[in-house]
Amino acid sequence: MKYVRELEAWSKPGHLLHPAYGKVLQQAMWEKGIPEDVFLGLSAIPEETHCESLKLAIQSGELTEDSFKEFCLSHGLPDSMQSKESAAKFLEYLEGRALAWIHLPIDAEPTLLPMIVKIISEFGHIVIDPDDMTPIN
Repeated sequence: MKYVRELEAWSKPGHLLHPAYGKVLQQAMWEKGIPEDVFLGLSAIPEETHCESLKLAIQSGELTEDSFKEFCLSHGLPDSMQSKESAAKFLEYLEGRALAWIHLPIDAEPTLLPMIVKIISEFGHIVIDPDDMTPIN
């Protein structure tokens, strides 16, 4: 049995990426020598959970409805909190988004992890531990 450490590649806040960007990044990582079973790119698909997360963040005072509406206006998106696309894009812009799952074999971690972190950082992204959302350097 092969043991793996589960990590994620994330975009940094302040950017909006194409929905299929994670798949493009996946191909680039594979071309740079990262094994195909280690780096699995994700597509961004707006879901109802984005709307729920937005509503909860506004209710808690973490975000404001006005900032959401301003964002939508400046990005040509519907300013409805029921819009999955608007909610997803707003949260992506504020928090970044998951771009890929990284299934890092424990026995390859000492050599493969620094390589992945270096390449990801060259693309302007970060690797995080999803258990506590801390960046991996």
